[in-house]
Amino acid sequence: MSRLELGLALDVVGLMRHVLWRGAGNCVKPPLGSDHLITAHDFARFFKEKTLTYEGALGEYVWERGDNARTNYTMDVLAFKGDFKKIGSVGFENSSLVVHLHVNDGKKIAPKRIFSDVLRIVTKQQGNNYTGFAYDLLVALATKLNFRFELFDITDRDTGGDGTYGALVRELTAGVSTSVVILPSIQQNASMAVGALEVTAQRETVISFSYTILSTQATILVRKPKNTQNFFQFLSPFKTGLWMMILAFIAVAALALFLISRFDPTQQGVQQKFDLKESVWYALNILLQGSTEYSPQTTSMRAIIAFFWFSVLIIDAAYTANLAAYLTLQQIDSRIKTIHDLSRQTQIKYGMENGSSLMHFIQTQKEDPFERMWAFMRINEEKSLLSNTTTIIENVKSGRFIFIADGVTNGYYAKLYCGIESIEQNFGAKDFALGFPRGAQYKDDINRGLLQLKESGVLDDLKHKWWTAGRNCTDDDDTMSSSEKTTAELNITNMVGVFIVLAAFTVLAIIVDISLRIYGETRDKEEKKSAAVDEVPQKQAEEFT
Repeated sequence: MSRLELGLALDVVGLMRHVLWRGAGNCVKPPLGSDHLITAHDFARFFKEKTLTYEGALGEYVWERGDNARTNYTMDVLAFKGDFKKIGSVGFENSSLVVHLHVNDGKKIAPKRIFSDVLRIVTKQQGNNYTGFAYDLLVALATKLNFRFELFDITDRDTGGDGTYGALVRELTAGVSTSVVILPSIQQNASMAVGALEVTAQRETVISFSYTILSTQATILVRKPKNTQNFFQFLSPFKTGLWMMILAFIAVAALALFLISRFDPTQQGVQQKFDLKESVWYALNILLQGSTEYSPQTTSMRAIIAFFWFSVLIIDAAYTANLAAYLTLQQIDSRIKTIHDLSRQTQIKYGMENGSSLMHFIQTQKEDPFERMWAFMRINEEKSLLSNTTTIIENVKSGRFIFIADGVTNGYYAKLYCGIESIEQNFGAKDFALGFPRGAQYKDDINRGLLQLKESGVLDDLKHKWWTAGRNCTDDDDTMSSSEKTTAELNITNMVGVFIVLAAFTVLAIIVDISLRIYGETRDKEEKKSAAVDEVPQKQAEEFT
């Protein structure tokens, strides 16, 4: 029992004795009937007599209001930091409760109107300047509600990830006693806490939270896979060496047809001869399932062609099967997108920030896949439980590591660095809010400002600003996001190589044709010129004779 409660108990008993004594009258004689019985009416009559007072353990009692509430007391508000210091008072003015707090310049302000003064706000500084979503939100609130604020950084880096209160929460408390824990009796240092302050039931027992400013879930930070645009996918079923072997096979078959046709006595004088050009064309037609105007007549040439047909049949069947398999594999999405995919493999390492709330969450879970993941991370603790941001980003960008963290953390990394992305998971839901001391009456004003910013779209704009993927990345075209699904339909990038080859051979044919025409015209001119030169001596000889 506190000293205040003890004093109130003493005054209640004393006040009862006082009323009984005043209403009892002459107690020397024994009571006759009900002459000296004290009833509720006697108590009511006592309180209606405004001139009557009572001096108790907590001072003088005067009842001026109709509800008999005491209105003539005052209490000092003390702050303890080594010794007690008066920082305000609680009293009555015109029977109404008034609270006054003293500030450094000697002024007194009411808690409901603190926006006339400077709010002292605690946060965690990143770098040399205050930047980020929370800071922009604070500036928007200050502009909306017309108050000034002073930011100061905390030196304690305890985030409370293991379920404790954390440094931000401790700055808002002043010796708060709960059924869970008794915090150190320290002076309240801040009017508000801004930062990655997660709303939890344990923290709710010692501080107050604003409306939720941000909700998030756990995500995995992975490197974007390369978006390989191979224009010559029709060549993929065979290796380069095999293609060279097929070309050599065509050349050998064509050369064999040409040599047999040239030295075979039965082919002498035949109109349709297999010269070198026709032999190559015939072999190529067979490979491409084309048609020819004629076929070899001799047994030796037909033997070569029969074996060539058999080889082409196997080559075509193998090419068709491999091309179908290659295109099928292109449609299978084997990327890691969930923690279930992550826990089933061991080739790619994964981990999280050492001491974070997610680490303690996974550590305490006993079901799959969390238990398996924690066992894997404990085995590779030095490489899995990290604290250095630079190391985390370098490992993720190399493709050798996947980082598990809150969506706000990984989303910011994905926005800041190119070539990586944040994939949302179905666990680790969290709400973040602003923190206030218990009983802070300006909390309602802050909440009203947050609702106005939400309704006007300012909150959405800030989220878009700080968590939209970076637009200055030069490798976006070379990577593929997890939201980009592979489809069964072939697009132009799958077949553009065929058209490139067609266009190249068309241009080559035109160049060859133009070259032949130029060569033919040049040869005709030289022949005409040579013939003209030969005609001049002949005419001179004729004239001489």
